[in-house]
Amino acid sequence: MMKYAPRIIGLFLLIPALIVVTGFSAAKAETKATWLWQSQLISSEPEQILAFAKEHGVTLLYLNFSPARKAAEYQTFIKKATASGIAVHALGGERSWGLEQNRTSLLAWVDRVLAYNAGVSKEERFTGIHLDIEPYLLPEWKTRQSAVIGQWMGNIEAYAAKARKTPGLEIGCDIPFWLDSIALPNDDAASFGKWLIAQHDHATVMAYRDRAVGSNSISALSAQELAFADELGKRIFIAVEAKKSGEGNFVSFAEEGKTYMNAQLAKLSPLLSEHPSFAGMAVHSYEYWKTMKE
Repeated sequence: MMKYAPRIIGLFLLIPALIVVTGFSAAKAETKATWLWQSQLISSEPEQILAFAKEHGVTLLYLNFSPARKAAEYQTFIKKATASGIAVHALGGERSWGLEQNRTSLLAWVDRVLAYNAGVSKEERFTGIHLDIEPYLLPEWKTRQSAVIGQWMGNIEAYAAKARKTPGLEIGCDIPFWLDSIALPNDDAASFGKWLIAQHDHATVMAYRDRAVGSNSISALSAQELAFADELGKRIFIAVEAKKSGEGNFVSFAEEGKTYMNAQLAKLSPLLSEHPSFAGMAVHSYEYWKTMKE
């Protein structure tokens, strides 16, 4: 037996060298995320949500934080989610939060999240804040785009500064894939998409297409954001759509169903894992995902 020991030892010594030479590395721990906009569901079907998350490998939930819900509802649900290994981020989304005149409203929402966290136990807290601000859906975007971007930037800086006063609280945002081609107001050579990624710990890229590879595919549309995040040392989630879209069947997986979507996501993970910034996939949203045909 002993005569084989040097060979075995040599083999173990060789494995790290093979990893370096070939570029292989230990598999990254990927996260799968989803949104939950209808916050009343945390009271009406909490067990179903958690069972669905477990079945589909969801470990990060963007949960709409609404003043209409009592704190106790969030406490009960988040405590169960935490025990199930699911991180919960407070989700907020108003297109008007991109305008300076509504900065007070945005910051008041952040204050409510922070106040909630301060008043509950550790296992009942949100571990992050996630914003879905889409001022490009406002009429002003078509007539005063540069001015809107400037106001949006100011609001992001203000909210991020407030949120970062709480150590360990992650901040993230949703961005459409095409935002990388939008320039900063006073710098045509700089990407607003890159700026937005830089302000957050992670960004979730809405690369809404129904195929993994090829032209006009999920991987093609998210390549620039991943490259930006690689450079900035940030994390990127790549999101797909489960809700039927009025823009065309190529946008969502609603028509194809879960089996086809899962097959496409399985192609994406090994492909995108080449990027240090790739953190995992996200599906928008729980409400539509759960009712998708198989």
